[in-house]
Amino acid sequence: MSENGLSCIDPRMTVLDILSRHRETEVVFKAWDRRAGECICCRALFDTLQQVADRYGLDLDLLMDEIDTVASQTDAPIGDRKQALSNLPSNREKSNG
Repeated sequence: MSENGLSCIDPRMTVLDILSRHRETEVVFKAWDRRAGECICCRALFDTLQQVADRYGLDLDLLMDEIDTVASQTDAPIGDRKQALSNLPSNREKSNG
């Protein structure tokens, strides 16, 4: 969520909508590819986040939180953005497994 507590991400937004507005969120989608079993940006670009979560059995709230975290870091210094990325649950899972 953003600093004011409002999310800039909505489950009705398509993957393309999100990537068009927040290019930096591609890293989140890439991090979730393993769970989905395929490239989300390649296979579900025109699907809404809700459809993506339903299709791949993903936790929609967690996915939206991670996308929103990265999207809200756009104006943050590079070091802060890298720290935020490393703290995402999907990235911590990768380093543990």
